[in-house]
Amino acid sequence: MDGIQIIRKNELEVISKKEVFDSVDSVKIKIKKALLTPEDFSTYEGEGVKYPVIPARAAIGLVSELGSEKAGYSRGEKVFPHPEIACGKCAECLSGDDDHCASFSIAGKNADGFLRDFAVFKGDELSMLPSSIEDNEALFIDHVALCVNAINAIDMQKGEHVVIVGGDALGIILAQLVIYYQGVPILVENNDDNIIVAKNAGIYYTLFADNKIEKNVSELTGARLSNKVVYMTGSNLNTDIALKLAGNNATVCFAGFATPSLRVNFTQALAKLLQFKCVTNGYGAIESAINLLAQKAVNLKVFSVPSVKQEQAAEKIKAISKAQKAGAFSKMLIVEMA
Repeated sequence: MDGIQIIRKNELEVISKKEVFDSVDSVKIKIKKALLTPEDFSTYEGEGVKYPVIPARAAIGLVSELGSEKAGYSRGEKVFPHPEIACGKCAECLSGDDDHCASFSIAGKNADGFLRDFAVFKGDELSMLPSSIEDNEALFIDHVALCVNAINAIDMQKGEHVVIVGGDALGIILAQLVIYYQGVPILVENNDDNIIVAKNAGIYYTLFADNKIEKNVSELTGARLSNKVVYMTGSNLNTDIALKLAGNNATVCFAGFATPSLRVNFTQALAKLLQFKCVTNGYGAIESAINLLAQKAVNLKVFSVPSVKQEQAAEKIKAISKAQKAGAFSKMLIVEMA
């Protein structure tokens, strides 16, 4: 296997090592495309990660070899390797509640990601991809799955307003899914470029996060504010906005792959009797996400993510990291591996 790993802050190296089968149901895949997310760039820039680690949270690949015919796949099939894998050892996993695993293996963070030629997985750690899903769309399956988990966490009902604070890729996908499930999203953002992308994705209520935001949301919700609020953890907006836009007894969900140090005003939370939920991955919703993409429930073509060949990846990663451009997709990269 050839790949690129981060060996220390802002430093990459090319590596070569052999991927081995560890069980009869192992499946070796040839990585076709890999997606680096803002979290991968945070890892590259030295945010709380043990090195070395291969970046790229998401990928698609083709089945290359099988540990045995029992693996349940055929050579050449296009698959999506799951970015999060439950540990199988914690109290939650041992009790059958692996959706709430206390120690997920996360690609590109505490486990090797997909910026490599080959990877080996157990059969149940892969999902087959229908031909109706384009390759670049499939790279966002885990994004869609996280958003499905967020909608389930807030128990959204038809016709409900859902305030989404943060217009990163996840925020824009979540808003589209709220529409698909017949809710009414109100996307709050402070970046004009992200607002344009959101509008192009069909999100009608896109509001700029200024000193009029509470008044503007109140007008849209009949002066009740919102009973469901989702704060995207990849946003650079203050968490106070999420609490300010929540009505009494509302549910506020903190959702995203990023796990930054956030400050929450519990004085306001206690005064409003708010309920909190947290969603940090798409585990358990991968198949639902694939079905949603197959049904064209989400428009990902509005996302402008640069793409490079594998041999250009290291230099492009360095260039993107150094750039100061802001926006939902300023620190994302698709790498063509095959």
